[in-house]
Amino acid sequence: MRVLITGAAGQDGTILSALLQRDGIPVWGLIKPGTSPKRLESYVPDVTIVEVDMEDADAMHRVIRDVDPTHIYNFGGFTAPGESWEHADEVQRINVDAVAAMLAGAQGLNEPARFFQASSSHIFEGTDRSPQNEDFELSPQSPYARSKADALTLVRNYREERGLFAVSGILYNHESPLRTENFVTRKVSKAVAEIAVGKRDMLELGDIEVARDWGWAPDYVRAMRLMMEAPAPADYVLATGISHRLSFFVAKAFAAAGIDDWQAHVTSAGSDRPNDTNKMVGDSRRAYQELGWRHTVDFDSMAAAMVHFDMGHQSDPDLLWEGF
Repeated sequence: MRVLITGAAGQDGTILSALLQRDGIPVWGLIKPGTSPKRLESYVPDVTIVEVDMEDADAMHRVIRDVDPTHIYNFGGFTAPGESWEHADEVQRINVDAVAAMLAGAQGLNEPARFFQASSSHIFEGTDRSPQNEDFELSPQSPYARSKADALTLVRNYREERGLFAVSGILYNHESPLRTENFVTRKVSKAVAEIAVGKRDMLELGDIEVARDWGWAPDYVRAMRLMMEAPAPADYVLATGISHRLSFFVAKAFAAAGIDDWQAHVTSAGSDRPNDTNKMVGDSRRAYQELGWRHTVDFDSMAAAMVHFDMGHQSDPDLLWEGF
């Protein structure tokens, strides 16, 4: 097995690369030019780093041809739904056109590579019904969501019309200490740790009554591997099936740090996201029935694990997370 991972320096790419390395599987990690590989290399010392611009279709084809992978996991792309309104053309190039290039590259190998596409619950963001499963109608509203819906369709077309082992994981929010601070859960956990040690007093947030189906990232990465090793390719919703408000995560995070009066440390405002919805809750019964997968870490434990890591990180900036 030879595995090529785009977006390898992100949360899912780092977790997957580390797990594959433990199993002795060689990994090529693609990162955007200018992205620091330091964190990825600290968790995956043997990874082969490749800098490539995903908007360059020819470069993507060359990398796939040169590596000749058996498996390709695509985690790369434009990942900020709220910012996608101002960058619609870029989102199309990175989240759709690059996927088309990778699928063609995977198909064109002497032994076609298996392909995993990281899709998103945002393909359902316009819905007024829940939960959503694999057969649920798509209702993308933002440029980001539309790009993920278009990429999902591309993957299905390659699977159904060209026979490629190509699958999409329809991923609901999944968190860990490897999230960056532009994700609200990590923003909260890091701020709580800093408040606990006296480095700051307040945490500023937007709408804390927004609700999401939040799960544990290592669980989701495990599901991705199950999808790629399954006897037949299929798309799966990966979710917990339980929605929690952000205010609940905030309360659990402060509790994990031993702080009971969390409201005294939090200021909040309304949401600035157009078309935000609290209806996105996933139904993963198909993954359970066909892959034997289910999430294993509950919401309270997830919040506590993130805060405990960030508290340890306050005293040791080089601390590595060992929770997967």
